[in-house]
Amino acid sequence: MAKNSYDYCIGTDKSTLKRQLTAMLSAAGFYSSGAGSNIPGFLRTLRTAQPWLAIIDTGLPPGNIEQLASIIENDGLAAAIYINTSGIDMDLYVQLDLPVEAPVLTAVAEAVCNEFAHKKKLQQEIEGLQKKLNERKDIEKAKGILVTHYKLSEEEAYIMLRNSSMKQRISMAEMSSRIISDPGSLSFSAPPR
Repeated sequence: MAKNSYDYCIGTDKSTLKRQLTAMLSAAGFYSSGAGSNIPGFLRTLRTAQPWLAIIDTGLPPGNIEQLASIIENDGLAAAIYINTSGIDMDLYVQLDLPVEAPVLTAVAEAVCNEFAHKKKLQQEIEGLQKKLNERKDIEKAKGILVTHYKLSEEEAYIMLRNSSMKQRISMAEMSSRIISDPGSLSFSAPPR
């Protein structure tokens, strides 16, 4: 049994392979959230279902399976395992050759899903840090505008920005954005010196 409950989508036009993979994954606690029998349809399924795992037949028609792999990877659509049915060597990606044994498939599926979850968590942390950095830059820029406009010290500009944001019940980042977007609309007076 899988330690976590992950969903998957299978991309193959081979009904026997689809049944075999579904049986192995279901027995291990994974559950199906979709399938596709061609590359465009499978890609639509991945974008709609947003599964943790994509199991892809390297013989999935029509087109270039490596292009599909690149899209899945670059767009962060799912963890992916490629089942080699066509002799294509997917050396940049996780690939299993037929015949696949159930313990191997489920162990690899669990590992790639855990890695994908870790990667998603890191991406969210990076995005959060980037947002904080951008907010900090906006606050500094707004302080600079206040320093120039009101001939204040940096500390006085910070206090003015903080007090204005509290008075209007918005974050300092939002107040900074307002000042940056329209410095002429400053409707508060300079603090006494």
